[in-house]
Amino acid sequence: MSEPSMRRGVRCAAGVFLIASGMQAVAHYHFYLNPATRGDAQREFVRVLQGYIVVPAFGTTMWTVLCMFSLAFAILLMLAGTAYWWMGRYLPAPHLRPLATASAWLCLTGTAALALLHPVLHAVLILLAAGLGFSYASWAGRRDA
Repeated sequence: MSEPSMRRGVRCAAGVFLIASGMQAVAHYHFYLNPATRGDAQREFVRVLQGYIVVPAFGTTMWTVLCMFSLAFAILLMLAGTAYWWMGRYLPAPHLRPLATASAWLCLTGTAALALLHPVLHAVLILLAAGLGFSYASWAGRRDA
């Protein structure tokens, strides 16, 4: 394997994060910001969550917290994807391989934890796909070293 293969693996994982961020942003709009798509049951659920006050001083409701986590997930995916894309392109190879190895372990361990504790399919698949990209990059970097 060569250095370009290692860089391709990191950029592949970065692409997973970037694509997932776009998908999460669209889902966020569809589920949280577009009330026209809600049925009666969903409207009632939103009303109940808006009635549960988490931080009274700021008027923060459980609905606000849920919306924040959804948007924050999209933003963090975008941030991770952009950072890894940049590192996959410009970081010197001797530094990129340990980063890919650590990222592979983190993503794959996170995949197992999510799958066992909170199995939300899209989150599990995002971490799994990114972890496989990082694993390929790490393996490519070891073979080249």
